Amino acid sequence: MRFELKGKLVFSGELSRIKEDIDAVIKGAEPVLIKGAPKGKETEAAKIIRWHIVGNELELELESGRYVRAHDALLRLAKILATELGKKHKLGLRGIFARDYRIILPIAEAPAKAVAEIKKLPHEVVVGDSSVEIHIKELTEAELRGRVVDRLVSMVEETLARASARAAEPMVVREGPKRPHTFKKNPFDVAKKLGWIRDFPGRGQWIYEEPYAKLLQAIEDIIIEEVARPLKFEEVMLPKLIPLEVMQRMPGYLDGVPEGMYYVSPPPRDPEAFKDFKQKLKLTKRVPVEDLKKILKEPAYVLAPAQCEPFYETFAFSHVRMEDLPVKQFDRSGWTYRWEGGGVEGLLRTQEFRRIEFVFLGSPEDVVSIRDAVVDQSIKVVDKLEMEWRLLVATPFYMREGVIGDGSDSSQVATYDVEVLLPYNDSWLEIGSYNVHRNKFVETFKIKEVKGRQVWTGCCGFGTSRWVVGFLAQHGFDPSRWPEPIRRRVGSLPPVPKVVE
Repeated sequence: MRFELKGKLVFSGELSRIKEDIDAVIKGAEPVLIKGAPKGKETEAAKIIRWHIVGNELELELESGRYVRAHDALLRLAKILATELGKKHKLGLRGIFARDYRIILPIAEAPAKAVAEIKKLPHEVVVGDSSVEIHIKELTEAELRGRVVDRLVSMVEETLARASARAAEPMVVREGPKRPHTFKKNPFDVAKKLGWIRDFPGRGQWIYEEPYAKLLQAIEDIIIEEVARPLKFEEVMLPKLIPLEVMQRMPGYLDGVPEGMYYVSPPPRDPEAFKDFKQKLKLTKRVPVEDLKKILKEPAYVLAPAQCEPFYETFAFSHVRMEDLPVKQFDRSGWTYRWEGGGVEGLLRTQEFRRIEFVFLGSPEDVVSIRDAVVDQSIKVVDKLEMEWRLLVATPFYMREGVIGDGSDSSQVATYDVEVLLPYNDSWLEIGSYNVHRNKFVETFKIKEVKGRQVWTGCCGFGTSRWVVGFLAQHGFDPSRWPEPIRRRVGSLPPVPKVVE
């Protein structure tokens, strides 16, 4: 990685008369410019290539590798010069600017989808065979101090990492036994035909009738009994209407997939504001949407896309004691919402779906251990339900670091996914995601330990709507053929309401 910066420092007076003093300060600044670079990596720290004076402006060219990046070096140098020239010559620093900044990131390859996404970034980006070159003009001091450059570089790296992860073959670390599958139909088609699900006007939403609801409830109960209770997770009820300020602290959501959320705009609590709207509705028998848009306030919330957001907010901007940890909770109190747009697909990708969310906070060792225990118990449940499954290592969208090594060391794995086989098309369906966030959410929610000891968070999402799909895909719709734990809980299925078409 290479950073090439042309910047300038603007002072309150003419600089040419003190050129020798400036030269002395710049030569003495080298130790400060490499401070923070790892031992043996000093050559990748910043260095000043050249400088010259134009009136009251000091123009500089700096280069660096990954460590002590050129823009950080410019800020450090500005502080030193402002102090020295202020003391000796009564000159004040009036501005710090990056006039031209070129950043070069070496890459092995860039998938076409990643290239298209990178080129949408708000700066000139050129993707070559072996590198990505970012060209930025006219950065202010506020933008330099606000880490705009670092976030831009991270966005490019994350885009490339996600594309590489999607393109790579899944890393399967464990598999269940192969099972015979006599049922080969798409459960969505059969569920509609039997009346277990019914159409609803909302795209990607369904009305789930009694048999379907009873099966889902049975699976959820087994997960609670076999995973939550033995591992001593306590049940809570988390809000599903999430303020934007909370959502902003969730890495990878508003800044990663804002197009995947439902936004909620509260109305004014004033009947007069709706007077014209109500009159038009009564007269035309149509919802006057344009009038509604004028009345509603700006979006202030999203419908929960992750379900775990309020858990981290519980501890936001607070201190915890390691002796009181770990905290282990689960929530199954409502729906999760994601806007899939054109990606809606039967029961596999819906806009509104059921989940059980496990969330936990503790020491790094505890968080990894808890996540791994939830994985193990989950696999026991899948086996008890006699479903064919596999366990994968995955890279979560909210962090670049997915796995180090071959996945055998779970402390180095950010995410495991459990998938089950869909025999009707010989594909795999993800039904669970088991995550160690490391300090990602701790940092964004400003959670600290009283003695400065490191704490991490984790979450495990059981997509129970998908568990039902996988179960029906492998076992069919005849309850007499279902595994005993489900038969015992479901008993006889109630009939669905009859309608005349």
